[in-house]
Amino acid sequence: MRQTRFTKSVAAALGSAMLLTGAGITVLGAFPQYTEAAAVKPTEAFSLFEQRVKKPSTLSLAQATLVNRISQMTQAEANLAVLHLENALKAYLPTATKRMNTPAIQKDIKSIYTSGMTMVLARSKVKQYDSRVVLQDLTAMDYKLGTDGGQFVPVIHYKSFKVFKPYISQDLQAYIDLMAAESEQPSVINGTLQIDWYQVVERAVQYEAFVQTYKTSNRTAAVKKAFEVSRRYVFYGTPNTPLFDQKTQVIKEEAVIAYENTLSEAGPEQTDDSRLLTQLGDFLLLLEKNGDKRTQAVNDFLIAM
Repeated sequence: MRQTRFTKSVAAALGSAMLLTGAGITVLGAFPQYTEAAAVKPTEAFSLFEQRVKKPSTLSLAQATLVNRISQMTQAEANLAVLHLENALKAYLPTATKRMNTPAIQKDIKSIYTSGMTMVLARSKVKQYDSRVVLQDLTAMDYKLGTDGGQFVPVIHYKSFKVFKPYISQDLQAYIDLMAAESEQPSVINGTLQIDWYQVVERAVQYEAFVQTYKTSNRTAAVKKAFEVSRRYVFYGTPNTPLFDQKTQVIKEEAVIAYENTLSEAGPEQTDDSRLLTQLGDFLLLLEKNGDKRTQAVNDFLIAM
């Protein structure tokens, strides 16, 4: 049996969910009390950050302020600050994408680009002044360089958020880890899986565990959406990497091996604690009875899930 990170990472996630629930711990994630606490007596660091994060022109300063002064904030303020920074980066992302998506800048980046090149390195190598200005601005805001459909695009650099983890609540720490993993190695690009079938299940279960553990987190809704997408990858694959062969309708052997090993590594107890893994086990049993083919019975099962 192939040993993967699944045993440690998913078991830890599910174990965390059971521990927190069993201990009767209330996870603070919706943050209504944080807003009130911050409004009563905000620290100087938090006030400065909030002033800067509201404007795109000072977003890079807000990011730098949070990196340098988050230790001076209360945890309630740190939580809000991290949430507000992510919100601001998301809000500016369409504009950032538009700024980068000009024929001249795209051509300039393409002429110097190598796989995995950072935004900082691209900025130092591009030839045109306008390209350098745009890439410098986005670097300062802490976007990273990504690709999508053959185009170069800015991506929120969630890995850089990890410096905030010592100062924020457990749910946001877990959220940052999930987002960083997807940001560093996207599950899908242009309809094609970029990770193996082991990782497909692993990420889906991690999203599920987050939702189970942090029911009132400010980011539960976002993770639920990510879970639904990743769950679909588990049972259907993607347009360019389907789970079933399009001609024979037989499930791909490498997926079966990954799924069976995943369930074996998880064990009965962890499988029972995960609705996704329970459904996956039932799915594989049904496929075995149907010659590993996507029959009408299999379709009915998928629709009913």
